[in-house]
Amino acid sequence: MQKENIILGILIFLVAYLFCHWLLKVFCLKPKDADRSLEQIDAMTGIEFEQFSAAVLRGCGFVIEEMTKTSGDYGADIIVSFQEKRIAVQCKRYQFPVGVKAIQEVISAMKHYECEEAMVITNNYFTKQAITLAEDNEVVILWDRNKLIEMRDQAVKK
Repeated sequence: MQKENIILGILIFLVAYLFCHWLLKVFCLKPKDADRSLEQIDAMTGIEFEQFSAAVLRGCGFVIEEMTKTSGDYGADIIVSFQEKRIAVQCKRYQFPVGVKAIQEVISAMKHYECEEAMVITNNYFTKQAITLAEDNEVVILWDRNKLIEMRDQAVKK
């Protein structure tokens, strides 16, 4: 009888462990904060957009290392790592296209936060000048409205 209780206890522990492991995996791969409509995204505050962007990044396999302070952030809102690279991320929830200033800020942030790459995420689009500056620097990744929605969908599906 005691042997059966021990086996039953081990079996219950194993099932509970596997269930908890599965739950953690599901929650890490599908952040609830990434599931937002375009209308909701466009209505967010800057801080809410940063949190949304972090949820999308997390759902796409990026590791969130730091959410920087809201002011005096040296040009980066989020510091992430992905495939052994540190990336400084600038988030811009704008009603108009993002210009070169955002690119300049995130390039500066790269050095301050000791990152190898930089990224700017927006709910809008980038000006031609911003795209040119990002291409010239070869380390700046741009996520415009279309790319953000694509990555949101990828994060939510996982």
